[in-house]
Amino acid sequence: MTINEQLPSVSPTTSIGRPARAGHQRRLRALLVTGSIALSFLGVTLLIVNTESTALGAATTTTTATATAVVRSATAQSEQQVAAAEQKTRDTPTNGTVWKDLGLAYIRRAYETADPAFYPLASNALDRAGALLKNSADLLAARASLALARHQFSIARTLANSALALQPNSFAASVALVDATVELGAYDAAAALVDRLIDQRPGVASLSRLSYLRQLQGDMLGAEAAMRSAVAAASVGSLDRSVTLAYLGEILLERGKGDAATRAFRDALAINPSSAVAAMGMARIQAGASDWATAASTLDALTDRVPVPGALGQRADVARARHDRPGELAANQLVDASISLFRANGAVVDSELAILLADRGPTSSGPALVAARKAYADRRTIFTEDAMAWALFQSGQAKAAVEYATRAVSSNPAVASVRWHAAAIFAAAGDKASARIQLTAAMPNRWFSASQRPAISALATQLGVQS
Repeated sequence: MTINEQLPSVSPTTSIGRPARAGHQRRLRALLVTGSIALSFLGVTLLIVNTESTALGAATTTTTATATAVVRSATAQSEQQVAAAEQKTRDTPTNGTVWKDLGLAYIRRAYETADPAFYPLASNALDRAGALLKNSADLLAARASLALARHQFSIARTLANSALALQPNSFAASVALVDATVELGAYDAAAALVDRLIDQRPGVASLSRLSYLRQLQGDMLGAEAAMRSAVAAASVGSLDRSVTLAYLGEILLERGKGDAATRAFRDALAINPSSAVAAMGMARIQAGASDWATAASTLDALTDRVPVPGALGQRADVARARHDRPGELAANQLVDASISLFRANGAVVDSELAILLADRGPTSSGPALVAARKAYADRRTIFTEDAMAWALFQSGQAKAAVEYATRAVSSNPAVASVRWHAAAIFAAAGDKASARIQLTAAMPNRWFSASQRPAISALATQLGVQS
């Protein structure tokens, strides 16, 4: 995800307006003064499909020295695209295509800035387009992208299928269908869709999705290989290259390759210093080395620009590990405010919220369980099963959590937090053999949570698992 705080200025003649970023930031900070692998990854891969221009093996070359300039140019170009699209709607207000393009420009800016205030703007623009365009696959695909951004996955799947019924070769609709299918937990169906996506266009968007699906199915060698191919497919110095390098770093952490992950994160940040995924990865490595001050500083710099729930939750985790209660409370308050902001702009964030609340411990387990149940009623995935399991466990209901934890790990996902949650639950329920299997699977990634390390080490000693 490309992060840039500076948005285009508001034009008094803009038909549907635009969020005033400075005012939003002041309000959020006045409130308080402050993910989930699925949330971050989905946002970034949607950005990839909107920016990808390079097919596999056809990456262009640029020097490392110009990489940051390339990113700045791309960000400025994105801002200019929004301004130009707005101008076109004023010049030709009865042209549905220009309204559709404006909606897509707003969605892109939402990903680049992590500002959900762009969602209703995109929705308004697409509604205007819908009043003017009939039977448009492109418009349906754009609506699917907006639904994905808001985590309205069932809606996104319906829209993507409708777009493909009109235009079977629509790449944007195919990508949206893959994302929605994965996020609804239909992993076998998603695998078939990804195969077709790669046949259609074997580039960054398709390869990055293949990597993610392989990770969810426990194939980390395959996940790494696919993401390395995605890196190679991205133009050197481009936003896509930064995004894929950051996610390669995440995969390397899951595989226990801390030094290689550090290099990937640094390479991503060298291209795009505002990369949220890479900054969060570096903070995990810093916290893993007990360099608490540097980890906190890294996350503070990030969340000052981008107060999104995942990064704020990680900041709270570092504060818990440091026994910094005031810092933890401040970060938690910011998480709550950020969640409220996303919800106010139409985003569904119950699954992410459930984990963030459950991580705070038993005192927050009640609200965590409420959020987890909402998420679980909406969709059944590795992550909603995990959310239910962890919230139940933190509320003292380990035995009730077992069935959810069992389903969460049934596909052997290479996600250390999910495996750790299952290990803790199985151990508390008396199933030491299953707990040992899950903890062993989680151990390579010792960076995923700073505050959980003492509990992980204690359980490892109890179970005889090498730490």
